[in-house]
Amino acid sequence: MHHGAGPAAPTGVHARYDVGMDAASFVRELRVRHGLSQGTLAYRAGTTQQAVSRIEQGRVSPTVEMLARLAAAVGEELVLHARPREVPFDPQQLATAAASSMAERLEQAMSWNRFAGEIAAAGARAREHS
Repeated sequence: MHHGAGPAAPTGVHARYDVGMDAASFVRELRVRHGLSQGTLAYRAGTTQQAVSRIEQGRVSPTVEMLARLAAAVGEELVLHARPREVPFDPQQLATAAASSMAERLEQAMSWNRFAGEIAAAGARAREHS
């Protein structure tokens, strides 16, 4: 999957976007790719030019339903896809953790939390002294 911001290489006539792309860029690029004004896109999608403008300015976060309507208005289909993530853990480490009691897991989590707090505090102190 493409991980930078913006469209990935188009596949056929469809463009593929990653999660790093915000709704404003998605809608603007969808509209521009089809050579439409905000008003024309809005009319086709059954909304207002002001609503499209607010989305493109990032002032409003549209619903998935609205994104699907805007895509349909230009003859495209919005497709959302989720899949299991690769987990970068050693299987033995996972098995050991799964075999631990809840109290042991909680203590380990708390120790990592304390460690993260110490690192954050050290970073803050370092920034104060630079």
